[in-house]
Formats: sequence, structure tokens, C-alpha cells
Amino acid sequence: MLIRLSLTMIAVILTALPAAAQSRPAIAYTTANLNMRAGPGTNYPVIITVPRGGGVTIFGCTPDYKWCDAAFTNAKGWVSGKYLNYGGDGGYYGQPIPNAGVYIGVPRYQRNYPDYRRPPVVVQPVRPAPYRPRYPGYPPRYFEHQVY
Repeated sequence: MLIRLSLTMIAVILTALPAAAQSRPAIAYTTANLNMRAGPGTNYPVIITVPRGGGVTIFGCTPDYKWCDAAFTNAKGWVSGKYLNYGGDGGYYGQPIPNAGVYIGVPRYQRNYPDYRRPPVVVQPVRPAPYRPRYPGYPPRYFEHQVY
């Protein structure tokens, strides 16, 4: 009875592990200067260029992992999957995303891909007013006419 209960618990834990792996985005690094586009294809406009070695967060990919929905700094768009290497922990570190995507749990979009045609929103910090010291001036008695 105890063996059956422990085997059931192990089975429940093993079935929950893949679901937990898919719930968080994957981290990848670019292998070249990579254009981030508004959609999954070269016919979409370029939003920004991610430098070589730049870390991106992957939220999902097309079914064949050719294009991945990613974020870099304050921009979000689509990047080519063949120029991304997995940067997380585990045995798939450094592997290309098309090879490791299934095993690390990167979600795949079947259709209705997000479209980022609008320009990225860049939040500029509010600059404080320049420092201008305020001199109250001298009291009026210093400027009074004096007779010697």
C-alpha cells in the first residue's frame, strides 16, 4: 500500500513539472546583430536591432521555432529563432532555440500571432529643473544714502 501511494505521488509530481516549466519565459542570447520586427517574418518593419550577445526574454515561438516573440530592454517584438541560443540553467545551455525549444518548454503559438506595428513606448525620466540658487539680496539699509 505504501509503495502504491509513493508511486502515485511520484507520477503526480512528474506530470506537474512540464507545466511548471512552461509557465515562465525563457532567456536567450543572440549570436549576431539581430533585427527585432513587428511580426514573424522579414516582411514586417524593424523595431530595433538587438546587439550580438544581447539577452532577450522569449515568451513564445511559431510552431517550427523559426520566429520567437521576445523582449529586449523596453521593446517587444519578433526575432529569428535560428540566431538565439538558450541561456538558462540545465543541459540545454548554449543550444539553439529551434533545437532546445521543445525540451525547455517554450510555448508555441499556433495562430493569432501578436503584432507590434506601433512604435515601442519609451518612458523618458522626468528631468528636474536646473539648480538656480536664490539670493535674497541685501537688506535695504546697505543701499541707503549715507552722509560722512
